[in-house]
Amino acid sequence: MVEKMTRWGVGPKFALLSIIYGFFTVVLRLRWVTIFQMDFIPYWILATLGIILILIGLPFKFVALVTVHRAFNAGVLCTQGVFGLCRHPVYAAWVVFLVPGMVFLINSWIGLTAPLVMYIFLRILVRKEEEYLEQKFGEEYIAYKKMTPAVLPLGRMIRK
Repeated sequence: MVEKMTRWGVGPKFALLSIIYGFFTVVLRLRWVTIFQMDFIPYWILATLGIILILIGLPFKFVALVTVHRAFNAGVLCTQGVFGLCRHPVYAAWVVFLVPGMVFLINSWIGLTAPLVMYIFLRILVRKEEEYLEQKFGEEYIAYKKMTPAVLPLGRMIRK
C-alpha cells in the first residue's frame, strides 16, 4: 500500500534538491565567470532563446498547476491539455523550459548541467507519485502512462 499523497506530490523534495544543485552551479559561475561563459555563441542568441523558453515555460507551468489542483480536488486523473503532452508537466516546465531559459540568460554552460541533474532527481523521485497514481486510478493510469512520456512534452506525437 502506497501512502496517500498531497497535491504537491514529490515537488517539495524535487525543489529542494534542485535548489541545492542550482546554488552549487551559481557559486561556480560567480567564482569563475570566464571559464563557464558560453563565448562560442553570441549573447543575443542565448538571450533570445532564454526568453522564448521562459515565455513558453511560464504559461505551461501555470496551466499545469491549475489543472492538477482542479483534478486533485475532483479526485480525477487528468490526461488532457498539458497532461496529454507529458505526465509531469509541472516538473517538465522547470526542467525543459524555465531553468534552461534562465541559464541561457545568465550565459553559463555549467548551468546547463542543472536541468540534466534535475531530470535525474525527477526520474528517481517521481516513482513514488507514479506508484500512488497507479494504485489510485489503476488501469486508467497504466494506459495513460503507456501513451504519454513522463517529462519531455511531446505527448502522443512520439507514440504514434
